[in-house]
Amino acid sequence: MRRPQEETMNPPSLRGRLRDALLHVGGRGDVNEADLGAAVTIALRELASEALGERSRVELVTVGAAHHPWGRSLGLRLADYDVELPDVLLSADQSDLPPQVQESCPTVSQEEWEAVLLVSKLVLTGLQSEPEPGRDDAGHPPRVTPRPPRSVAREQFCQALAALSERADLRQDELTGKLRTALLNFASETPDNKDAAQRIAVRHTGEPRQGPRLCLSRSGPALAKVVLSADGCPVPSRVLEEFPDLTQDEWNAVLHVTGLTLMAFEAEPAHDME
Repeated sequence: MRRPQEETMNPPSLRGRLRDALLHVGGRGDVNEADLGAAVTIALRELASEALGERSRVELVTVGAAHHPWGRSLGLRLADYDVELPDVLLSADQSDLPPQVQESCPTVSQEEWEAVLLVSKLVLTGLQSEPEPGRDDAGHPPRVTPRPPRSVAREQFCQALAALSERADLRQDELTGKLRTALLNFASETPDNKDAAQRIAVRHTGEPRQGPRLCLSRSGPALAKVVLSADGCPVPSRVLEEFPDLTQDEWNAVLHVTGLTLMAFEAEPAHDME
């Protein structure tokens, strides 16, 4: 943990600010939803401005609450459509590899694309808060207001993601092993989850000074690059079946925020940390 003096001397990077804001979404405490949403929104827009420029659609995404029979949780949602981002990616399962991805990442296969969507969905789900008690029958808020702590499996998954950028002392194979184990403990060991876990690895890619990134283990590209390269691809038919009013801009927003979230958990390039 950094000391206050270090925070002043070394302010968090754009990726670090988004990473910290996203990790707070699932944290315990009486954090005001509006303040939490503002922190995530600002961090998203700052990183999007640098990484995506004017084509960014992250303003269509917000932090909001989802109400389930078992409670209420906070996470990333489309502001106007009122749907959680993981649910949109869930509906995109088995969608065809977009031509944009084939052009940008020609070594990526259909199976790897499906793994990218599945892992991305799990990352966004892992960053959500644990369900808390909903309103009672009279419509009053629950008496106990602090959000519950993350479950052990969810916390370990978040720590494994954060380790990519924060544990420079660990080797790539150690980071990969911890992440795969944490992913399966959190998501359960179904055949598709186990297959997806084997298709990802932590690697140093790109220029020699690039830090560890979550990548496809066979073909090599970073997951963030693959997702962001799908920018502008038509809304998959399976997604439109589930969400018939979803617009192209909203689909782009899902891709943009998912890609930036994955980027937030990459290690900083060495020249950015000097």
